[in-house]
Amino acid sequence: MKYLLLFTILISFNGVIADKHGSDQAIWAAKLKLDLAKLKGPPMLVDLEAKRTNRIADLDLLINSGKYEGKKLDRLMSMREKVLNTELPSQEQINLRHEKRIKMMDRKLKDPMMRDRKRMQNRKQKNRGNRKN
Repeated sequence: MKYLLLFTILISFNGVIADKHGSDQAIWAAKLKLDLAKLKGPPMLVDLEAKRTNRIADLDLLINSGKYEGKKLDRLMSMREKVLNTELPSQEQINLRHEKRIKMMDRKLKDPMMRDRKRMQNRKQKNRGNRKN
């Protein structure tokens, strides 16, 4: 009987510790993401062109497959047209976006209120998931 009580206490204690370290793990993951973004630097214009051509090729493949009809096919065609009609940004614009993104990520990590908001959002999502189950 003593062992059962002790076992129950240990299991509940581990659950409390796991919840405490969950937010630290999210912060650590955000720091890793920030460090990677700083080390990699902004993407090159050539990379964006390659992504665009791959996206167009994928959409062409889906359109020509014959699997989609009606509204779905129209949606794929409009997506393809949208990709074709969008202009690629200049390298200077890409660099500016990258710098803004890094500054924003830095600000979020340093601001304790932002971290608390993130924790609250995570809790809300967990509660929503628990309610569905």
